[in-house]
Amino acid sequence: MKPRSQLAESRSYNNVPLELVEHDGRHYLETGGRQITAAHLGHPEMELLTLLSRPFRPARKPRLIFLGLGFGQALAAARKALPQEKAEFIIFPEGPALLDQYQELIPQIVDLDDERLQFEKGGPFQQISGSFAGSQAIVLDLDALEMIAPPSWSISSEKVLYNYSETLKTGALLGLVVTRPRKELEKALRKVGFEVVTEVVPLSVKSKKSRTLYLARKGFYERGR
Repeated sequence: MKPRSQLAESRSYNNVPLELVEHDGRHYLETGGRQITAAHLGHPEMELLTLLSRPFRPARKPRLIFLGLGFGQALAAARKALPQEKAEFIIFPEGPALLDQYQELIPQIVDLDDERLQFEKGGPFQQISGSFAGSQAIVLDLDALEMIAPPSWSISSEKVLYNYSETLKTGALLGLVVTRPRKELEKALRKVGFEVVTEVVPLSVKSKKSRTLYLARKGFYERGR
């Protein structure tokens, strides 16, 4: 068995340990020995961004918000799908040290020097500022985020989803990747005014395992409904 090598160690913005690990030529992001995400398993994220970006290809200045960086597969797909010079990609990375680690160790996945990228401090669990209102999309790998989320955070809470709804323009999309469908999440999304569709895609091109993509389009929100 080939040995595992811990290449770097850091902390998330909410003080959860993050470990960048290499094993048999593959890179993983872990916490306490549990895998958060892997560099070779980005197919669902890339498929999500391919689907999500299509409606915004004609836009002159689309703005996409990424809650969590992972290994950058979703960001790489967005950069490819939306080549507009004035596109904006707003990233709330898991921790402050990840960017330096990724630029040094795995630059082949995504170019972090793109001038259209804007990195925000504070992490993916904070309230998104009103300065980003009118955005075209919010993107997150829910399974990965839940691995490092604070106990008080829940994607299904009205507070979290209302913040996302307020950030998006009407008709914009909330895109999520999850291991399997979640009925309680679908119910919460519809309660806040999102129209929900799902699609199942393989974990990798040759994998028999799959993940579920959620594309939730913002409609009209009726508070207290």
